Amino acid sequence: MSWIQIWKKNKQRYGWRHVNKACDSILTKYNQPLPTRVVALARGGLIPATILANKLGVRHVYSLGISSYEQQHDGTEIAKEFEIYQRIPTNIGHVDRDDRVLVVDDISDKGTTFEFAEQYIHDKMGGKIVTAALVIKPGTKYTPTYYHDVVDDDKWVIFPWEK
Repeated sequence: MSWIQIWKKNKQRYGWRHVNKACDSILTKYNQPLPTRVVALARGGLIPATILANKLGVRHVYSLGISSYEQQHDGTEIAKEFEIYQRIPTNIGHVDRDDRVLVVDDISDKGTTFEFAEQYIHDKMGGKIVTAALVIKPGTKYTPTYYHDVVDDDKWVIFPWEK
């Protein structure tokens, strides 16, 4: 089933109230030393990462843009090798070995983006990688360290910053 067919049939909409509740839930569960850096996985992770960074008091926030599929004209998706279209700045250097780097996305759907990002960010920044997503799907290959909610695999999740 193409993503367009799923989108038309099984939408799960989340509003701003849910986003704030999800961020608060993640913070309630967070039981590690505070991160010194936050990395948002663009585009979906940009807003949740900003909210979490503000609530945690973290001023060093970065964005990593990764693409792992190509959308065809008929709405189907073709997997491809990861393409980094927005890199983490090279002048930030490595963080201390025990420092936490919080990596945030809106959803862990298949999990491949988180898997790739975790290794890439660790190679570029060092430290201990901690991950968070507002929601996950049961079929994901990657369960973030922290998440708020689980949504069915056949649901197309729409956040308030999306169309």
